[in-house]
Amino acid sequence: MIVSKFGGTSLADAGRIRHVCDILQKNPGRRFIVVSAPGKRFDADEKVTDLLIRAYRGDDRALYMACDRFREMADALNLGMEAEIRALEANLRKNGEDYAVSRGEYLSARMVAKHIGYEFVDAQEMICFRAGGSLDAGATYERTLLRLKPLKNAIIPGFYGALPDGTVRTFPRGGSDITGALVAGAMGASVYENWTDVDGFMSADPKLVENTKCVPTLSYRQMRLLSSMGAQVLHPQSLLPVSRAGIPTHLRNTFAPEKPGTVIATDARADMPCITGRALKSGRSVIAVLYPDAMRLPGKVLDALETEHIRPLSLCAQDDHLLIYVRASHFPDAVRSLHRSLVE
Repeated sequence: MIVSKFGGTSLADAGRIRHVCDILQKNPGRRFIVVSAPGKRFDADEKVTDLLIRAYRGDDRALYMACDRFREMADALNLGMEAEIRALEANLRKNGEDYAVSRGEYLSARMVAKHIGYEFVDAQEMICFRAGGSLDAGATYERTLLRLKPLKNAIIPGFYGALPDGTVRTFPRGGSDITGALVAGAMGASVYENWTDVDGFMSADPKLVENTKCVPTLSYRQMRLLSSMGAQVLHPQSLLPVSRAGIPTHLRNTFAPEKPGTVIATDARADMPCITGRALKSGRSVIAVLYPDAMRLPGKVLDALETEHIRPLSLCAQDDHLLIYVRASHFPDAVRSLHRSLVE
C-alpha cells in the first residue's frame, strides 16, 4: 500500500489535477493521497496560501483572487463546488488565521476527491495537536488508523489538523509533507511517495547550478544533514515518522512520472556527490558536500575553489560529508565551482 503526497505546483490548475488523477489511477496501490493547496501556475503567479493569508488580514482583492482560482478550476472540472467556495468567502475571517490558511488544502482535497471519486477525509479528524500546539503523534496514529483502515481510497488535505477543542491548527509552511509522512507511518505504507515539480533530489540547487543530476538514493541520516544545511525538497519534520517505521520515501516528478526519482531509506546511501548550503550570520555561508569518502576531499575542494580565487574560511571533514565555510559573497561561485569539479 502506497501513501502519496502531491505538492502545490502539481495541483495548480484543472489540467494538473486531471494529470495527478491519471497518475493515481495507473497504480491501484496508491490508496491514501495527501494534497497541498494550489501553487503557482507560472513564475509571476501567487500561491493560494499566500492569497489566503493576505485575505485574512483584510485584503479583499486577495480573497476574490483565491475564490476565483477555485471557481475556475471547479468549473473546468465540472465539479459544482459553488457552495464550498461561498462558505470560504463567508467564513474566512471568522475562525482564526490557521483556519483561513488551511482552506487552500481543504478545497484542493475536495476538488481532487470529487474528480477522481475517492472519499474525502478531513485532516481535522485525524491529525491531533495538544492544547499547547505541539503534535500529538500517538493520538494522530490512533485516529488515522481508525479512520482510514476501513477505506479503499481517500483524499486528505495536508498542512493542518485540530486542537483538542476542534480548532484548526496548522503545521509550518510546507507541512503537507509532514501530514503525508504521518499517514504513511500510521498506515504502515510500503512506500511514501512525495510528488513535486523536480526529478528528485538534485546534486545541487538547479536555480543556482546548470547540469545538475538526480541523486538515485540517500539515507535518512544523509537527508537530515542536507535539510539542516538548506536543502528544501522535503520538510525536515517529515523524515521522522517514516524513518522510524522503516518506510522509504520516494521523491517523484509529477510532470515526468517515468523518471526514477530519488529513494530515501534507512539502509540506502548516496553514490554521488550532493552539494547544498545556507547563509549564516556575520556575512558567512556554509556549504555541505556529501561525498562517499569525504576525508580525502579537502584537496579537491581547495583546488576547485582556487579556480574562482576563493579561499575558504574553514573546512570540517567527517566520514561522508565536508562542511566548507566561505564569505557569503563567494557562495554562488563556490557552489558552481564545486559542482563542476566533483559532479560534472
